[in-house]
Amino acid sequence: MAHSFLLKLTSSGVSPHIYRALVDGTRETFLTLDEATASIQLTDSQGNSTGIMRMNLSDGNVRVTSSESTPELQSEADDFSLMAAHLTAQWKRLGHAPTEVRKFFA
Repeated sequence: MAHSFLLKLTSSGVSPHIYRALVDGTRETFLTLDEATASIQLTDSQGNSTGIMRMNLSDGNVRVTSSESTPELQSEADDFSLMAAHLTAQWKRLGHAPTEVRKFFA
């Protein structure tokens, strides 16, 4: 599981909002917050869904759609869930997409 992450908004304007995620200062990935579909998805840098992971904003359920079950995929799913949960909390608290979400864990 991630010990730290930084989400930075890379898109501007209306939804969907694309975030560049830097996990533990070494791994880069992208998340997209889509207000129209009320979801956060794992995407590429252009906001195109990978179709692997998705979180529903209303109930917080995470869906992983992969036939593989590797330790790497489980670690990535854990990191995605953690980042998506914190992004959702900030979005709900602010009422709009935050420009940055930064978390450090001991």
